Amino acid sequence: MTASEVRQASSHASKTVIDAAAELATKAQDGATAALAGARATADEVGTRLPDIASAGAEGAAESVRMLQELTDPRLELLAAFSLGIGAGLWLAGAPRLVTLVALSPALLAGVAIASRKQGQQGRGPRRWHPLGVAGHGGLRTQPRLITGSSNAAP
Repeated sequence: MTASEVRQASSHASKTVIDAAAELATKAQDGATAALAGARATADEVGTRLPDIASAGAEGAAESVRMLQELTDPRLELLAAFSLGIGAGLWLAGAPRLVTLVALSPALLAGVAIASRKQGQQGRGPRRWHPLGVAGHGGLRTQPRLITGSSNAAP
């Protein structure tokens, strides 16, 4: 093989490689354009559905809190303690974070229910103190007196 034949063969090979690379780049560009168009369409669809999804989630959470507010305080505290225990156990065991958060969500809802219940009771005026927490089961029905100093005389 002579030097001119080698130059001609390498020139032909270079043109073939350059043509193949250009064709591959064109296909990659077309694929990227198609992927970008698909991503835009998906983003538009998610953008139109997101408010509905968010409002449905908010309505569900509000309904859950309303139902939890109907439970007694000891039951809510038990639910919160159980949920915290399960969540802590899963976290210590190395469970995935999402699973741990799902296990802790009832504790969060129970806390919101207890807090909103107590917040709603603050505006109802003075409440009478009762040692059992329920009026009508024996015990004091008035506010307890504070005794100050050494005097035990009633005011």
